Amino acid sequence: MGFFRSLVEEGVRPRLYRRNEVICSPLRPTPSVYVIDYGYAREYGPAGEREVVHDLRGDGDLVGELAFWSPADRVRVDALTEVRLWPIDLRRLRERAGAGTAVAGALIQELFARNVAARRHEALARAPVAARLAVWLLHLDERYGLASESPPPLSTETLADLVGTSPDVVQRQLGQWARRGWLVRPGYRRLRIADPSALRAAAGSWEHLSAPWQGRVTPFLTRAAGPAEPLPVGEVPKPRQLPATVPDLTGRHQSLELLTAWLERPSRTNTMVVQGLPGVGKTALVTHWGHMHADRFPDGQIVIDLRGQSPTQPPMSPAEALGQILRSLGVGEHMPAADEAELMLLYRSRIAGRRLLLILDNAADPAQVRALLPGSGDCVVLVTSRTRMAPLRATGHADLMDLPVLDPGNAVALLVAVLGEGSPRAADRDALAELARVCSYHPFALRISAAKLAENPGLSVRSRVRELRRPDRLLVGDPEEAFRSALDLAYESLSRAQRRAFRHVGLLPGRDFTPEVLAAALGAPVSEAVLAVEGLHRAYLVEPLPGPRYRVHDLVKRLARELGRHAEAGVREARARLLDHYLAVASDPETPREWFEAERRSLVSVVRLAEESGAHGMAWRLAEAVFEPFRRLRYYENNLEIQQGGLASAMQVSNRRAIALMRGHLGSIHRDIGPSTLAARFIGEALADFDSLGDRVGRARALNDLAEVHGIAGNSEEALACAGEALDLYREIGDRAGVAGSLHALSRLHLSQERYELALQHAGQALDVRAELGDRRGTAQSLIILATVQRNLGEPQAALSEGLEALSICHELGDEHAEAETLLCLAESYDLLRLQHDAQRDAERALAGYTATGDQYGCGRALCALGRIARNGSRYDEALDHYEQALAVQVELHHEQGKAETLGDIGLVHWRLSDYRRADDYLNQALVISRVIHDEPVEARMLNRLARVRRRQGLPQVAFVYALEALDIVQGMGNRRAEADVQETLAYTYLSLGLHGPALRAATASLEIREELRDNRASALLSMATALHTAGEPGRALDPAREAAELQNETGTRDRWAAALTTLAMVLLDLDRADEALVHARQARDVHLECGTRRDHGCALRALGLISARLGRRGAALAYLRDARRTLEEVGDVLEAQRVAAEIRNLS
Repeated sequence: MGFFRSLVEEGVRPRLYRRNEVICSPLRPTPSVYVIDYGYAREYGPAGEREVVHDLRGDGDLVGELAFWSPADRVRVDALTEVRLWPIDLRRLRERAGAGTAVAGALIQELFARNVAARRHEALARAPVAARLAVWLLHLDERYGLASESPPPLSTETLADLVGTSPDVVQRQLGQWARRGWLVRPGYRRLRIADPSALRAAAGSWEHLSAPWQGRVTPFLTRAAGPAEPLPVGEVPKPRQLPATVPDLTGRHQSLELLTAWLERPSRTNTMVVQGLPGVGKTALVTHWGHMHADRFPDGQIVIDLRGQSPTQPPMSPAEALGQILRSLGVGEHMPAADEAELMLLYRSRIAGRRLLLILDNAADPAQVRALLPGSGDCVVLVTSRTRMAPLRATGHADLMDLPVLDPGNAVALLVAVLGEGSPRAADRDALAELARVCSYHPFALRISAAKLAENPGLSVRSRVRELRRPDRLLVGDPEEAFRSALDLAYESLSRAQRRAFRHVGLLPGRDFTPEVLAAALGAPVSEAVLAVEGLHRAYLVEPLPGPRYRVHDLVKRLARELGRHAEAGVREARARLLDHYLAVASDPETPREWFEAERRSLVSVVRLAEESGAHGMAWRLAEAVFEPFRRLRYYENNLEIQQGGLASAMQVSNRRAIALMRGHLGSIHRDIGPSTLAARFIGEALADFDSLGDRVGRARALNDLAEVHGIAGNSEEALACAGEALDLYREIGDRAGVAGSLHALSRLHLSQERYELALQHAGQALDVRAELGDRRGTAQSLIILATVQRNLGEPQAALSEGLEALSICHELGDEHAEAETLLCLAESYDLLRLQHDAQRDAERALAGYTATGDQYGCGRALCALGRIARNGSRYDEALDHYEQALAVQVELHHEQGKAETLGDIGLVHWRLSDYRRADDYLNQALVISRVIHDEPVEARMLNRLARVRRRQGLPQVAFVYALEALDIVQGMGNRRAEADVQETLAYTYLSLGLHGPALRAATASLEIREELRDNRASALLSMATALHTAGEPGRALDPAREAAELQNETGTRDRWAAALTTLAMVLLDLDRADEALVHARQARDVHLECGTRRDHGCALRALGLISARLGRRGAALAYLRDARRTLEEVGDVLEAQRVAAEIRNLS
């Protein structure tokens, strides 16, 4: 702290400021200057109509009332972290500055440093966003050391203020630099520069602005302003999945031309099935054609193996195939096999308008294909199958093309192509013709025979013919027999090591494999397996894939399995080694996600293999190993199958702990995909098992899962009890990760019950533990909860800051589900800020993310959010569509709390639309459900809404009873925000009962709470203005009415703004300002007509009638009033219609 620390007098105690506490501001001046001992502070400056972070202050810096500050440039200083400050008396500082050159020099240094900081903002305003961000990161690193033990915590919101842009722009740029390796995020709100030279390059000619002032005035060079450089925008994936084409595709020119002619035919289906014998070249044909015409499909080419004839795996289900296609299209990187109908809708929506080529290879039957056809559009589908697909043509779903064996001439040409034109044996065309005939002109058999000749230069073509003509070989003229005979000869030509490898290929799960898996089955080094598999490739017995992986034809694999059965003991040993390998890799915490993605289907087969071969211990251990990775990847269907197999195996060997684990896993899966009743059953059984074993960790885990299930079912008290007990157990055990998980569960439960302070407390504690443990995924989850709580507390800006931090972590981790959670939270925060476009965009992205990850509960929540966004935009028909879809999801999932909330929201929309009968119906349904599940927040909300409906229906006494009941509940809960809502309802109800004094007191109570919470003042001001106006005090009503209209225009919905305009018009009328009132009333009428809010439209018409009467326009006044009475009668607002009728009589 240099000179400034020396000015602190003896006996003076430092001051401590908590995070976010204001240190000084124009409204809170301080007579002292402070020097920072430790911690960081934020210095704010004006930016238009708001204040933004202007600079950071750290160890040794001054804050406080420096004489040379300009009041216009100073807004406030608050604590970014906990800060310790030593006070220096301002008078004494000035005295010493005048008497000592050292102190004066230090003050001048501080003055110049601040001047340079101000000039930095001014100069950087001309720079592109990326350059500005790079400069600030380099500056903060040089000034404070971002890699130090206690660097300043940098939120995207703080960086956005420094840079002068929006947080989402900063977030995208940081994410791009992190992916390039320029930045590292070692912890929560921590950044470390990994490649300073790259950032300096990004700063470009602005780099000099990053240097802190070091005793000299830095010349600020500038350049002419130009357009900012655009930030990278993510593109829609354009998959390029065509495998390498066969280099010598011989004899298929006519078939290729037929496919091209079909594509160009005006009247065709968009699907062609290529059917034919196994090994005849169907896949090679469509792949080659796809490469020829790839430019016709600029949006991508997708290849799916449907496993129609796999000897080791069942045919791929349509849901699994749809998931694989959608993942290729970027809908969800980890799409599970979820509900088939829902996936089909998403699939058809995703490919609409896109020019795609989809190859469905190895189809099992017409039913499998039919479920995957896109219907109409520009997508072209090529199907290969050895099963005849005539039913698809009969129903108009597809066109068919048979692919025969080669004709004699092309068969010989294929042999010559493999042997090489320069080979002497290629010259003996008669011998080649005989070989082709013996091979029945089958392409695969021809390739294998030619490969045998190429590998053995001393073997003549005629000798090969004699081998194939042996009586035990084949029946000449039968292509399938020729194929098998060629395989037999290919196997016999292999070396001993290659034959052994080939037999073990038959034991491997799936059609494709890696050398590592083959090495495990062989019990040999990987290098040996690589050599063996390369020999199999040369013999055309396996096909190379990227990875490196290898694929084997179904018929080839069947032969390998048959050959392997002859050595039963060896088979058992190989299977044991194979299972050991998969268990070791799956259990390794360092195994990357990509391995689980590549081996997903193989892992299902491996667990099935372990179960069928009696290796039950291995089966449940494998199930345990893959549970968490598959859960994170949202492979629900595969995970469910594996855990069911694991449970069956655990029960076979009577392993009680394994049984408990498998039941817990099955409960967790059903918690995610439903139904919750099945989840509760499995978790309850697991809980009993862990209790009988005395396993406290298992019990705690099961209690946390059960808490979530109870929360979904609306059993809030049981949920809190389970999560609380789990927290106590984890604390006793000393399991910090478990403690964080339980705190997170409690925060979610308190949030659902609108106990925001408790939710904030538990989420903050969970965040601290997870940050301490370096748990990035958990940190993101806690940030999402904190953001949601902040939003509900009326702090959408703070919610955006936390949400964008969470989004950054989710991007880094590739966690699509957590990203959907974050996007939903951001959408609702944007909605509060009236940023409708941003809210709609993120809510739609969240819905796509939930759909992609198979989270039905999330889909329901996202649909509800879209409904609220539409409702707040006064798009009521759109809102009802979203709510109805959400309700269907919640009914299917038996999600009672969600169902009650959505029914209530539908009721609220009908209330806004003045359809009181329907509003009453939906709200009563919601009320019944909330009482059954004992959900007090929802119950109070429904009672309050019903009170509003009853008042509009002319039943203020009934409305009063409902409102009092709601008030009793919210006051018992301590929910101040809900209490403000009910007090407003009471104010209007008292007015309907003619009780002006109680109405004013209720409106005042509502306004006081709103101002305390800084939440929806407009609504409370409107009730206050209405109460004062109705009580005959238009002079006092004018200011709140005008402010309510202004605030509703800024932050409310259009119809609420129009309602405020109607009230303002009536107040102005009573103040004899009829001309001004007329303008507002006309505007209100037009907006209500546009929004379809008929009751409020009637009130606006009434106001126009009374204003016209005051202006002496009796005919117009009667017309307006009669229209108003008719409208109010139609919507069922009895009291208001009676009032207008009386006014018509008086005017008549």
